Amino acid sequence: MGSRGTGPRSAVETSLARWLHLHGGLSAMSAIPANLARVPNLLASRIALGGIQGTNRELLLLQVRLASGKEFSRPSENAIGASTVTVLDDVIERRDQRIRNLSQADATLNSLDAALADVSDILQEAKGIGLSQIGVGSDEATRRNQAAVIDSMLGSLTSIANRDIRGIHIFGGDAHANAPFTSLLSGLRYTGTGAGMRADLGLASDIRVTMGGEQAFGALSGRVKGDRDLDPSMTAATRLADLRGANGNGVRAGTIEVEVNGTVTSVDLSDADNVGDVLNRIATAIQATDPGATVAIDAVNGDRLAITPTAGNTVVIRDSNSTTTAGDLGLAGTYAGGATTTGLDLDPKMTELTRLDSLSGMTLPLGEIVIRNGGQARRFDLATYDTVQDFQNAVAASGIGVRVEISEDATRLNVRNELSGATMSVEELGGTTATELGIRSFAGSTLLADFNDGRGVRQANGAIDATTGLPDPAADRDMRITLKDGRAFEVEIDGDLTVEDVLDSINNAAAAAGITPAEFTAALASTGNGIELTDGTTGTTTLVEDINNSNTATDLGIAGSTNTATLSGTDRATVAVDSVFAHLMSLREALLANDERGIEFATEKLEADLGRATEARADVGVRSRRLAEATAREEELGIQDMALRSSIQDLDFTAAATRFASLQQQLEAGLAGASRAVNLSLLDFLR
Repeated sequence: MGSRGTGPRSAVETSLARWLHLHGGLSAMSAIPANLARVPNLLASRIALGGIQGTNRELLLLQVRLASGKEFSRPSENAIGASTVTVLDDVIERRDQRIRNLSQADATLNSLDAALADVSDILQEAKGIGLSQIGVGSDEATRRNQAAVIDSMLGSLTSIANRDIRGIHIFGGDAHANAPFTSLLSGLRYTGTGAGMRADLGLASDIRVTMGGEQAFGALSGRVKGDRDLDPSMTAATRLADLRGANGNGVRAGTIEVEVNGTVTSVDLSDADNVGDVLNRIATAIQATDPGATVAIDAVNGDRLAITPTAGNTVVIRDSNSTTTAGDLGLAGTYAGGATTTGLDLDPKMTELTRLDSLSGMTLPLGEIVIRNGGQARRFDLATYDTVQDFQNAVAASGIGVRVEISEDATRLNVRNELSGATMSVEELGGTTATELGIRSFAGSTLLADFNDGRGVRQANGAIDATTGLPDPAADRDMRITLKDGRAFEVEIDGDLTVEDVLDSINNAAAAAGITPAEFTAALASTGNGIELTDGTTGTTTLVEDINNSNTATDLGIAGSTNTATLSGTDRATVAVDSVFAHLMSLREALLANDERGIEFATEKLEADLGRATEARADVGVRSRRLAEATAREEELGIQDMALRSSIQDLDFTAAATRFASLQQQLEAGLAGASRAVNLSLLDFLR
C-alpha cells in the first residue's frame, strides 16, 4: 500500500491512536507519535511490533523473577543491590561458619564437663578408700585389696585423660592431635602443651575449647624454676622484637635524626629487623661526616649500643617528630668526640635462638650436667650446644620425660618433669653449670618445704621443760654431729627456709663449738645432689643423728655415718609431678607397703586434686555460658542480615503477580490494536 499523506490526521487515525494508548496495547513507546499526522504502514507495523516485543520482554523477565523468587538475577539488572547482596552473602557465610564453630566448641566443652565430672567421681571414691584405711579397722590384707581398686581407678582416669571428640583430645592443650598421656619408664608421661586450642568464634577474646592436662590434672611439675635472671647479651642478629627497650616498652621502629657537627641526617629504621640493621644504618649516617666513627654493641655489658666519634666531632641523636625510636634504643643524647659513650640497657629477652655463651654469669666453656628421671640418668655437655633450642632439643630427645622451657617473662630457664610417678633431679657433674643456669634441683635456694615430695623437713619445736614449765631450748635442737675426733655439736634449724639457711646453721653451730672450717664444713655436693659434710679431724667415724625425735637429719638426707673424710647426703629434694596420677600411684604404693603415714599424705593430696578438678569444671562452665551467649547473639545478627538481604534481593510476589496480570492484558490489547491498525486501508479514511 502506498504512503499516507503528511496532512492533518483524519478522525479515524486520531481515534485509533487514542484507543491504542488507553488500552496499553502498544505501550507508550508503541503509540503513534502525536507529532506525526500520517505514517507509512511499515513504520506503524514496526512501532506496534516494538511495543508487543517490549511487553513480551517484560513478561519474560517477570516470569524469571517469579520462578527464582529474586528481584534480580544478574548484577547488571541492579548494580548497587547486587554489590550490597554480595557483601551480605560474605557476612552471612562467615557468620554461619562461626555458628558451626560455636556448635563444635559447645560439643567439645560438654565432653570436657562430662570428663571432669567423671574425674571428680573417681577422686571422691579414691579419697573415701584412703580415709577408710587410716587408723584402726584396717590391716595389711585389707589395704592390699584396696590397692588393686586404686590401680583400677588409675587406669580409668588415664582413659578419661586421653578422651577425644572427633579426633580432638580434650586434655591435650594446644597439641590435641595425639593422646596426651602415654606410659614411659616407670610413670605416665604428659606430652601436651599449652592451655588449650582456640577457635574462631567471632569474639573479642577467643574461648579455649580444649584444656591443658596441667590445669585439669596437674600433669607437669612446677619445679625446677630457674632461680636467676640469665640476662643474655645482644648480637647483631638479635631481633628488635626481642628487646624490651630502654623504656621497657619494646623498640618501636621509626625514623631518628643523626646530627654530626650541625649536619642533620634522617635515618629510617622503620623496616629494621635486627640490631645489625640499626648499627649499619646509624654508622652510615655518622660516617658520612665522620669516617672514623664507630657504632657497635658495648663489649663490656653486651646489652646496649656504644658510639665513638673521632676527636673534634660531636654526634647528637634524637627522635623525629612523633617517634620514640631513639629513646627506645637508649640512644637519645649527645656523644662527644674522642670517647666511647654507651646508651641505655636494652634488656634483651631470652629466646630459643639465644646463644648459651651469651647468658650472663656463665663460666666458659660450659660444663656437663646430669638429669635423672624415672630411674634413668642422662649427661648433657652444654659446651656442645650453641643455642637454648639446641639444649631443649637434646633434653627432649633423651627419652626420660623432661622438658626445658623458657619462662613466661623470657628471663630464665625452667626444667619440668613430665612423668607422673617418677622423681627428677638436675645435678652438677663436678662443675657449676647447672647452678649458673639456675636449674639445679638441689641448690642453696631450694626451699625446705619442697623436700620429701612436699612433706618438708620435720624438726623439734616448742619443747617445754617438765619441771619448770618454761620453754626448753636444748630440747628444740634437731640433730647432733659427732666428728672423728669425738667432738660433737648440736644444730637447730628453727626458722630456716632454704638449703643455704641449713648450711649456715650447721657451720655456725660448728664454729660456736670451737671447730674451724679446716676441721669441718657443710656444703652442697660438687657432684650429684645433696649436702656434703667434710670432716678433716683425725679418728674413725663421722656420725650424724636425729635428736629429740626431730627426724631432721633423716629428712635432710644426712643421717648416718662414714669412715671416710666426706659424708655425702642423699637427694631429698627430687622433683615429682604434683598430679592426680602421681597421688593415686602414691596411695596405691602406700597401701601395698602398709604405710599409714603415706596413705594419710596421699589422701590429703587427693583433696587438693578434687579442688583442682572442681575449679577446672567451673572454668568450663564459664566458657560454656559465653558460648551460649555468643551463639544467641550470632543467630540474632544472622536473622537481621538475612532480612536485610531479603529486602534487597527477594521478589515481592504480590506486586509481581499484579504486574504479570497487567502485562498479560496489555499484551492482549496490543495484539488486538496492532491487528486493527495494520489492516486500515484508504477506504477506512474515506468513510
